[in-house]
Amino acid sequence: MPNNFLYHAEAVAASGHISLPVADSIPIQASISAPIGPGFGSARVERFQHLDYLSFGPAESKVVGSYSARDKAYGTLATVSIENLNILDVVTCDKFVTRLTSKHNDDFKSQASFILHGTRFENLRIAGNAIDLDLAVGLFSELSTWDKLNDAYDNNADIRRELDNLALYPSLDGHLPVRNGIFGCTLARAPLKDRGIYVPHFGTIYPAYYYITATSRRLRMLHVELGCSVEGCYGFGDTGGNGSGYPGGS
Repeated sequence: MPNNFLYHAEAVAASGHISLPVADSIPIQASISAPIGPGFGSARVERFQHLDYLSFGPAESKVVGSYSARDKAYGTLATVSIENLNILDVVTCDKFVTRLTSKHNDDFKSQASFILHGTRFENLRIAGNAIDLDLAVGLFSELSTWDKLNDAYDNNADIRRELDNLALYPSLDGHLPVRNGIFGCTLARAPLKDRGIYVPHFGTIYPAYYYITATSRRLRMLHVELGCSVEGCYGFGDTGGNGSGYPGGS
């Protein structure tokens, strides 16, 4: 048996394409994935520019997969940081960080937990206005396992109301609104409306979309749907993580 735990962590700084006024895709920037076994690595881009529409830099992605004898747990880390983002001089951000960690006890008798501490925007501005997004990092770090999330939704009216406000879809049965095994939500509370920020003659900005399953988490820190004279979409700060015991292992 080569390994008694299958690690999974991934991080991508940026991706996307435009369809107007020309058709062009950007190569995936600063992308890295952890190996199945323990290991670590990083990918960095000092500066990137896509035509006249997008620029940023530096950007760095990091992943870690390791075992802690002290904690008796397997852990993963996936993080992306991007500085000096500028999209058509409408969306700018000095820096943002997406950071996702997971922890799996080595007895495999409890669910994996996932934490978002460190995830943040620094001086995000949209159409010249400072946007102070209140990210629910603490909430989802407290509800770090699938059972904790579902139990809180079912039994705590205040948390259920907050999760409903963040969810991408309404609940159909009075339980956590799950589609295809995924609870999808935004981490951003105020001042969002309809889970995004619409700017006329530019497009819609969707911040901090978080996708939760019983065994995994994925986060896209910023998604921008461009519309009008420039059409297309850009995505930034993708991280994902999970892992599992080796099949047939104890």
